[in-house]
Amino acid sequence: MSRPRLTLIVSNDPSCAEAGTPQVQSSWSKQLDPYRLKAEAPDLWSSYFRARFNSPREVALFCDVSFQTALNWWGAVTSPASHIALLVILTDPQAPEFFQTQMGQAA
Repeated sequence: MSRPRLTLIVSNDPSCAEAGTPQVQSSWSKQLDPYRLKAEAPDLWSSYFRARFNSPREVALFCDVSFQTALNWWGAVTSPASHIALLVILTDPQAPEFFQTQMGQAA
């Protein structure tokens, strides 16, 4: 006696949407290029920190990081980790708009 098999059929064709329902983008990677975002992240963060803070020392105090780390962010050498991104997003209501504007200018 053979066991039943599960067959998965995948279609990459867009499905037919019902009338009146909006089409949703199938993938964020089609809207945002992950490689480009990673490559441009240090410059984006540097411009954000320069717009919001007066010096790398203020960045270090706000983010609770070493002065050298803040200096690296300020100079676009590296970009912050995810917990700093969350800190910024949760404490600065204008941050998402700032990044969206910067990404729009770069495109």
